[in-house]
Amino acid sequence: MATGGGPRWRTRLGGAVAAVVLLGAGVAIGVRVAGSAGDAEDAPPAFEAAAADESGDTTERPTSEVDRSPVDLTPTTSAAPTSTGIDGVFVETFTGDPPEPTPWSSANWDITIHSRDVTALDRLDPMQAAHGPDCSPPDNTHLSIEYATAVYQCKDHVMTAINGPGYAMIYLTPDQMIDFSDEAVIRFDISTHRDSVRDWWDVWITPYEDNLQLPLDLGSDVDVTGPPRRSLQVMLGTENQVKATIRDDFDPVLFPNWPEDVVTGDVFTGWETFLEPDARRRDTIEIRLSPTHLKVGMPDYGFWWIDTEIPEIAWTSGVVQLGHHSYNPTKDCNSTNNPRPPVDECLPNTWHWDNVEMSPTIPFTVVQSSPRQATSDTPAVSLVSPAPSNAHVRFAGIGRDMQVRFDDGDWQPAELQATDRETKEEHFASYWHPIPAGTTTVEFRAEDWYADRWRVRDVTVWSPEAP
Repeated sequence: MATGGGPRWRTRLGGAVAAVVLLGAGVAIGVRVAGSAGDAEDAPPAFEAAAADESGDTTERPTSEVDRSPVDLTPTTSAAPTSTGIDGVFVETFTGDPPEPTPWSSANWDITIHSRDVTALDRLDPMQAAHGPDCSPPDNTHLSIEYATAVYQCKDHVMTAINGPGYAMIYLTPDQMIDFSDEAVIRFDISTHRDSVRDWWDVWITPYEDNLQLPLDLGSDVDVTGPPRRSLQVMLGTENQVKATIRDDFDPVLFPNWPEDVVTGDVFTGWETFLEPDARRRDTIEIRLSPTHLKVGMPDYGFWWIDTEIPEIAWTSGVVQLGHHSYNPTKDCNSTNNPRPPVDECLPNTWHWDNVEMSPTIPFTVVQSSPRQATSDTPAVSLVSPAPSNAHVRFAGIGRDMQVRFDDGDWQPAELQATDRETKEEHFASYWHPIPAGTTTVEFRAEDWYADRWRVRDVTVWSPEAP
């Protein structure tokens, strides 16, 4: 099955292009906050505020059995509309204070939730996620086991919580591309406590046409199908530091003057050396990017892991994906790198996200669908609005000979997005298939793979046209 004019697993482009990828370690990114340390005049317009604290009861985590009563799995939409396309600034405040952890969704965000474990294909591996059943703050917890509850809202911010004994990940993608033809900034607030070094977050910036629903690069084929053709990735590392790699045509762009030929930055300074890690407090991460310069750090602490010239990036706008990864998190505790407070039990982490801000941005269209999964029992999904022009249907799928049709039309082989390697039968793949304008129903069929039935997840329709 070909895509983009070549083999589905390795379609190449001519010309030199750059992208940044993080291997095995991650980073915090964001935008300099007005009034924080540094040059205030360098801050982008309309960016205000910084870290936030949890509020509410501070009682200790209950020792009795967690409340396993059913929760409302109906996704909610942010109470305060997201600002998009206002003077080229995107802002998401995740405003909303529900009385219990409530699944979160928004018309402005594409959400993908993935687990490769066969036992977790319909229901996630259980974990104790942060915030109590009444949204009381950490260290209170509640049981999370459904896909719908892996991204949820409490106290005016959003959490991601996922447990991947084999591998699991979540991606949150706003319907805005960052434009870094001049300097661009991305900022978000995030919690800093974690119990396992095998649970981390990352950020990908990828040209629109190269986006992957499930990008991953661990230096091996643990899951899915590798990194995008071109990308810039920043990742939180095992030492709570930043690493970065620029990729062009799937391969790293070498930095001869850096250790290991990648943009490593300050590999010795973890954030616990200048802040007290805390699940309740959310600190600002900032990334500044131009075609020739990369700067990543925590401006409120006056610290930058990376501040360097980079080989010129030929593409100058890209989709932004905020990721959460879990890879057998009970295996390695965070006791060495995060000694305050001591960590004596390896656990999957909850990351708390808030105040995502990007500038300047270019809006594109994302059309949601329901239900979130298609199988032989329920093979079709309905779009919330007709597909726009110049659009692709985007989904993750597993199964042999995946096919798709639109509004009861003819069946077509589903087109895979170009990736670095061929998809293993036991891995989900990222699909990117042209869809006719006006389509309202998308139907799938495939042959079952060797361990389970075929399935499709998280179907959306994307168009580069503005809404």
